[in-house]
Amino acid sequence: MHRSRGSQIQLRSPDPRRFDARAVIGEGSRAPRVYLVGEAPGREEAESGRPFVGPAGTALREMMREAGMNEAQIRLANALPFRPIKRSTTRGLRNRKPTNKELRAYGPIVLADIACVRPKLIIALGTSAASLFGISTTIDRARKQVFWLNGIPVRVTYHPGYVLRFGGRGSKLWRTAVRDLRNYSKPERGSSSPSSSPAAMKGARVAECICRWPRPVRS
Repeated sequence: MHRSRGSQIQLRSPDPRRFDARAVIGEGSRAPRVYLVGEAPGREEAESGRPFVGPAGTALREMMREAGMNEAQIRLANALPFRPIKRSTTRGLRNRKPTNKELRAYGPIVLADIACVRPKLIIALGTSAASLFGISTTIDRARKQVFWLNGIPVRVTYHPGYVLRFGGRGSKLWRTAVRDLRNYSKPERGSSSPSSSPAAMKGARVAECICRWPRPVRS
């Protein structure tokens, strides 16, 4: 158990049958303009303790440059701090998609970090990231909407890993994701913030501002 003090949240220790216990910590600006949330960590992230260090991370940084985003104004995190795993008799440990229950259990640490740094914009990359904010519609539909978390706009687009798998660099899907990043990150004037989605608000209220990431465990 990761113990809490004051407003610090609690995290249960991950089940080693279902998770790699090596924590992946959010990183980047402590006063970000944009907070990018990805899917669950993969093997490369678990080994390094950092988000977006594998091929998808390389693709994301290329997309951000094409979109004209300033990396110094960005903060990165995964939707939860532990890599979900499944065991294969032939291929060893493999990645798997986290369940909604797992996102509810471990996602609040990311919501707590968001509450700490108060970005101007949150961009959820992929379905697990969108689910963290209570968004259950498809990515195609969610891209056309603005969601809110305690006054912060939340936008949704494709995860760079999905783009690499189903489109590749320079593909229509790649160009669409870059266009989304460019359009979302433009400052908007006169926008109003409706109520946040109930699922996200419930998670955000858990930690209104002390954020203590679980201590990284390296093998």
